[in-house]
Amino acid sequence: MSFTVTEIRQNLFSALSLLLERRNEFLKNPTSDFTRKKKISFEKTMLFPMIAGADNVATELLNLFGEEELPLPSAMIQRRNQIKKEAFRELFYLFNKSIPDGNTFHGYQLVACDGTRLNLPHNKADSNTLVDNIEGRKSFNQIHMNALYDILNDLFLDIEIQGMQKLDEIGALCRFLDKHAGTDRRRIYIADRGYASFNVYAHAINNNQMFLIRMKASDAQHLYSDHQHLSEKSTIDESVTIHVGRRRKSSNCKYENYHFVRKNHRYDFIDYGTNKVDFFRLRILKFPLSNGSFEYIATNLPKELFSLASIKKLYNLRWGEETAFRHLKYAGNMVHIHSVKPDFLIQEIYGKLTLYNFSSCITKAIAKRKTASTSYKYSFNHTQIQKIVRFYIIGAVKNLEKLFNKFLVPVRPGRKFKRIMRRQ
Repeated sequence: MSFTVTEIRQNLFSALSLLLERRNEFLKNPTSDFTRKKKISFEKTMLFPMIAGADNVATELLNLFGEEELPLPSAMIQRRNQIKKEAFRELFYLFNKSIPDGNTFHGYQLVACDGTRLNLPHNKADSNTLVDNIEGRKSFNQIHMNALYDILNDLFLDIEIQGMQKLDEIGALCRFLDKHAGTDRRRIYIADRGYASFNVYAHAINNNQMFLIRMKASDAQHLYSDHQHLSEKSTIDESVTIHVGRRRKSSNCKYENYHFVRKNHRYDFIDYGTNKVDFFRLRILKFPLSNGSFEYIATNLPKELFSLASIKKLYNLRWGEETAFRHLKYAGNMVHIHSVKPDFLIQEIYGKLTLYNFSSCITKAIAKRKTASTSYKYSFNHTQIQKIVRFYIIGAVKNLEKLFNKFLVPVRPGRKFKRIMRRQ
């Protein structure tokens, strides 16, 4: 099932109406807030953090309200203060629920987990986000956003926000696995090497979830009692039994391939000092890359259904989340925060995520233009689309398809660029 552009917009505004009906949950003073007709309605207050761009608040209000109905920035701040931050989180989830099931890989939804950092306005009083440990550099504020991303459908599914002083990417993935354990959809969780840990493997297996996680060479060697085994062949694809415990007793060490988890390392299924031993089987893969180095993968995907070629393809698809982060932060203006208040920060983050998913749904609803040329296939320009969609939400743009077709970019599969690391 797919929706038209009009239906997608209606779904967004239906979710906004539902939130206002649940005023006791999402308004700070439900008996008085948004009860009288005023210039700044509940809908426009919710939409403002979503569509606000890189300009100052006054200019963004002019885009939203126009010249005749233009309110003061202080009035918008007062209205935003009347809404709990949970309302913006709920809007994100409600809109996601309205999106029909999309593309899958052999019946599995492909979900990438990764994180990105967001720079905040400088605030020395916020110790949770303050970074003040770089010699010769002024302190600054950042948060880390852990995200689940549907690779094949270009949608963000869930996020967890952490201050830089409490950064815990592995813990965030474990909580995602527990939180989404009840979903009816079969998923494959794909993550980079920073997530390789016994705790992640155990959470996925205990929740009956499939996973594919890249490892460092040292992590792969740690899984084998015979380290030389990995250097014997250029390509490896085999299963290994792992026993995990929290004591170094001789009785525990008799288990095949036993691994002791130290007290300062987290493993949620065994309390430190107890005799319990967990075991699970992992499929370990090692294969060469074009640059001569080797990739190491830990997964529980069955070999009879997912060949080595499929594993390579799956992990390569994970890079789609990196592109999505770039579009979210720069085209979607998540890098432009308009307030230092923590609650307003949450409002803007969830607003921008909702806008991204709305834009993605609109893109899929509009058929791509067919061209006479066979040199390239064309795709919509994601950067321009997110800017246009903001005007469509507020009713300033009517014919989206005509505008979208003015901004097409050629698809060039197989292009590779050297990754440039910039310090911000």
